[in-house]
Amino acid sequence: MNAKIKKQFDEMKAKHPDTLLLFRSGNFYEAIAEDAAVVADLLGIIITDRKGEKVAAFPAHALDEYLPKLVRSGRRVAMCDQLKEPEHGTDEPATASQTSNSSTMQEVKNFPTWEIKPSPMNPRKTFDEEAIKELAASIRQHGLLQPITVRPKDGMYEIVMGERRYRAYCLNQQQSTKYPTAIPCIVREMTDEEALDAMITENLQRKDVDPMEEAFAFGQLLKTGKTIEQIADRFGKSKRFIQERIKLDNLLPELKSWVTKGWMNIGAAMHICKLTEEEQRQFLDEYTEEEVGDDTDPITKQDAEDFTDDLFMKIERSDWHRSFEGSCKTTCEKCPFNNANVGCLFYEMKPHDATCTNRERWDNKRASWLHQLIDDNASSLIMEGESLETGKTLIVAEPGYYADRCADFEPLLQYVRDKGYKIAKQEDYFERFSHYREDDERLQEKLANNEVYRCLCINTGYRGTEINVRYYEFKKSNTEESGEEVEAMNLVNEYKENERKNISNTAVKLRDLLKNMEPGELPTEPLTQTESLVLMTLILCKCSYKFRSALDVTTVYGSDAKVLDYAKSHTEQVHQICRDFIREELGSTGVEYNADLQECQRLLLDEWAKEATEEVVTDMAAKLAKKQTKIEERLTALGYNTDGTKMES
Repeated sequence: MNAKIKKQFDEMKAKHPDTLLLFRSGNFYEAIAEDAAVVADLLGIIITDRKGEKVAAFPAHALDEYLPKLVRSGRRVAMCDQLKEPEHGTDEPATASQTSNSSTMQEVKNFPTWEIKPSPMNPRKTFDEEAIKELAASIRQHGLLQPITVRPKDGMYEIVMGERRYRAYCLNQQQSTKYPTAIPCIVREMTDEEALDAMITENLQRKDVDPMEEAFAFGQLLKTGKTIEQIADRFGKSKRFIQERIKLDNLLPELKSWVTKGWMNIGAAMHICKLTEEEQRQFLDEYTEEEVGDDTDPITKQDAEDFTDDLFMKIERSDWHRSFEGSCKTTCEKCPFNNANVGCLFYEMKPHDATCTNRERWDNKRASWLHQLIDDNASSLIMEGESLETGKTLIVAEPGYYADRCADFEPLLQYVRDKGYKIAKQEDYFERFSHYREDDERLQEKLANNEVYRCLCINTGYRGTEINVRYYEFKKSNTEESGEEVEAMNLVNEYKENERKNISNTAVKLRDLLKNMEPGELPTEPLTQTESLVLMTLILCKCSYKFRSALDVTTVYGSDAKVLDYAKSHTEQVHQICRDFIREELGSTGVEYNADLQECQRLLLDEWAKEATEEVVTDMAAKLAKKQTKIEERLTALGYNTDGTKMES
């Protein structure tokens, strides 16, 4: 053993004979001489022989597990940080560099909790009360497994590491007067800078570290002289991550608390922290604490971007097209109030996030854009006093959530009134709007069938009044305001639906005729011209999608397989096989949804079962006429044609 370590051990043992001494040697803690046997017995580790000296060693990372076991045994423990022994086992005196790293005892002592105070420098400001209660219960059951670390400060002891344990320990004292008043502590002499460094290191190694506490901690390290690179390397983070977290510390205290409480997500916070204090105050005015606290959803990054878009009037996110001139009489790209058009010779110095610098011109241009949207739909808009009619467009106005910030809402409605257009409420006519896009074939089919109605919706949005095209479904019941109009539109829909159902139901009846025919009784002579045409159509339905796409005949139904071997060996049955194929295809489920196959049914059955076919068609037509007559009578009373247009007076 190094003579210096041996001397140190003997001196400490002389002063503290009942104290177990643990020496830090590299990545291990070691107990030597008579302490080795005690430590090995208490911890269940092996004693080794090092040049005639007994040594019991364990890894430094196991200290949190082993130290409480030693303390609970009733023995006092002191820890000494020590350089490794000189190589080759020499007994040479310590060098100057070794002397400067002299050992420091870290004895575990018990201090009354009232002599201990939390540190105001601790970056951790929030503590989960439920988690503290759980920790307190664990300490009552198992004891304090790891002492807290304190330093002498202003006549008391200030916590450096372990404030959660301290709070839990104090909670147990409050709940029972019999609970020990003293808490195990490791005392270290530390400067403010050393203490802060230790606090930050402990807190940033937590899994549940709060982003705002993380931002504060990184900021404090930066103030103590650490570089971004050093902080990033130390905590295993990227430089960008450290820089962005430090920016978070620029948030107003109120906004910091919103992040901690979960009222604002980190993406929104990162966006807002780049604003000035005055701009952040404006954000606070938009989102009051009462509103945010009551809301179930936190403020999102999109919310923050909407705020800054409106605040800075970003041209890229404007509602109007780039070619629109409006009240400015020029496009934004050429406008002198576009900050990207500053007279700068150097590209690097030009602002690349183009914004408008004139709020009045911006608002006026937005108003003219809204007027343009109304004017573009003028030919189809329903006028005041007119009723709903197929092929027309109704203006629906709903103030919405952001009505308070949309000063342009009422002026736009007045513009609409001055033009003489009808303004309605959604609830008077409609239940819900369709989520299909306007170019979706399914929406166009609904429109053709009068299942939805085209509306120009005027709503209030975060950045001002908006106009959107929406397709609404009619209410099933009438209202006092819309009464006959809604009934008429629903009747028109029912009229068209009856026609669709009749076509489908007729196809089902004809399909049954085909299914009930006996395959073996089909003729064996060559196919007629009609049969050949039907067969070609059916076979074409089975061709590849690529081939059918080239011929623009992709709307087909179903698929089938070919039994090639059988067909090759039974060529004499070709005509009968083809007829059975036709019968099977036109008698299968799905024909009622395919207009081509329905027409094939008619053509074929006019040859195969003309009388039975005519009987089915006549019967179905009579049933349809009976239904439609009732609807026609009601529509006439309401002043409408069956296509939804108003009758001429």
